[in-house]
Amino acid sequence: MSALDDVQEEVKPDMTPMIDVVFLMIIFFICIDFKVLESKLPAYLPKDKGSNPNKVEPQEQLSIKVYVDKVGTPEYPAGVDKNSVNINTGRAYRFKLKDHKIRWEVGPKPFGTLAEVEAELVRIAKDPNSQVADDKHPGQKKLMSCVIEAYPGTFYDDVAKTADAAHNAKFEEINFGGGLGAKK
Repeated sequence: MSALDDVQEEVKPDMTPMIDVVFLMIIFFICIDFKVLESKLPAYLPKDKGSNPNKVEPQEQLSIKVYVDKVGTPEYPAGVDKNSVNINTGRAYRFKLKDHKIRWEVGPKPFGTLAEVEAELVRIAKDPNSQVADDKHPGQKKLMSCVIEAYPGTFYDDVAKTADAAHNAKFEEINFGGGLGAKK
């Protein structure tokens, strides 16, 4: 019966070598420098320079710059200070800027009022030299795009009013420049 007991006995593999191998792999991956390994792996990259072989010609656009001459002082509603929060909205109270003064440059020309800017934009929009080739409709022309560049210290309201003036002058493609840095 002892032979039958030996055959029916459950076989248990020895896990010690498996654990040793796992620990060796952990040590290997901790010590290896993957950047060196990546540089030795072959990479089969495409040989062309990009996905589109056509060259894109730069488009002429009108630059509208918005500068702040005087920031102004915020005026809050009566009985409200600048740190108050509107309990109905959970946001800070709105304010108006007293003595806020900005100026614009449309191309190289400076302007002091929004009405002057809009009049200049209408003049430019009517000028046939402001027409550029339309990529979407070959052989046709369209009004050049404009980019509004807000300089440090300008408020959203200044940029929005400038965009409205460009839209009123029939500019259809209005872009916004950015990254001009913080106010110093």
